[in-house]
Amino acid sequence: MYQDNDLKYLLALNYVSGIGAESAKQLISHFGSAKSVWELSTKEKLSIQNLSPKKIEGIGNTELLERAEKEIELCEQKNIKILSFYSEDFPYLLKQCSDAPSFIFHRGEMDWQDKKFIGIVGTRNMTPRGEEFIQKFVADLANQPVVIVSGLALGVDAAAHRAALENNLPTLGVLAHSVHEIYPRANEATAMKMLKNGGLISSFSSFHRPQREFFLSRNRVIAGLSDATIIVESAIKGGAMSTATHANNYNRDVFAVPGRVDDTYSKGCHHLIKSHKAFLLTEAKDVLNYLNLTPQKKQKPIQRELFINLSPEEEEIVKILRKNNQLHIDEIALNLKKPGFALMSDLLNLEMKGIIRPLSGKNYELIS
Repeated sequence: MYQDNDLKYLLALNYVSGIGAESAKQLISHFGSAKSVWELSTKEKLSIQNLSPKKIEGIGNTELLERAEKEIELCEQKNIKILSFYSEDFPYLLKQCSDAPSFIFHRGEMDWQDKKFIGIVGTRNMTPRGEEFIQKFVADLANQPVVIVSGLALGVDAAAHRAALENNLPTLGVLAHSVHEIYPRANEATAMKMLKNGGLISSFSSFHRPQREFFLSRNRVIAGLSDATIIVESAIKGGAMSTATHANNYNRDVFAVPGRVDDTYSKGCHHLIKSHKAFLLTEAKDVLNYLNLTPQKKQKPIQRELFINLSPEEEEIVKILRKNNQLHIDEIALNLKKPGFALMSDLLNLEMKGIIRPLSGKNYELIS
């Protein structure tokens, strides 16, 4: 599964206490490969400046290499991909960050090509207003080549992932622990759905035990992955504010949603806007324009051969909806010259077949 023969040495090198991703990349750059670093003689290691005795002892440690081999084997068994910083599959935007991790673990199905990544983060104490904004914002991104990125936490994160799933958009959950486990448990059902279109990623292996500072690393990866980062609701201090700081440091644009002046969980957004660290965001069009995407929904042509099992009445409904973005049941009935109640059975059949979906106010649209 893994063609990168250097992978186990790269993993092992990052297991050495005191050697982070940045130090590992510097050593690899100097000696040519992780394998070369791992196989350095004691004399060669002693010649490296600022390499402590603990690091010297760790490089080449057999137990750490065995741990890396077990990690690769475990990932192969569970169909988890390990994307090396040095592989072509490593996310392009994240690779541009000076403090990018040496590798990420990806669990799920994801097409990384030709996508714009939008990070959506905020407080765990999301308000109904915040949730309403997320639902509307993400719905307006439907049919666009975007991926919704968040941290799979309670509140804003979970709402962003759910909204993406509801609108058939891929969504990535960046974890502060390994992808082998899902936390919090309340988001397990959402996470399992995400695996089919997006999935879970992490820079932490199964041997890493959760630590407080891992959440800051998670926020850094969210910012590094994203073309644009959206702060929906946040107090002055919080994880979302650290994500915004990282995004600014990476020269990525940040957008913040304004709220009432006395709302605790809008104060962080207001601070970002007032200090010119974020653009004011009121609708999806603001971000789409920045990403050079067309705000209007892109209608995909629907092939008749996909609907060979439709009745003549159902085909007529599909034909009418194909010409319109959405229609009220009365408008459909008017086009077919039939009373609305006579269409209920056909509309239900089309909905059950996954061809149309009902909207609020008795409106219907084709699922493109």
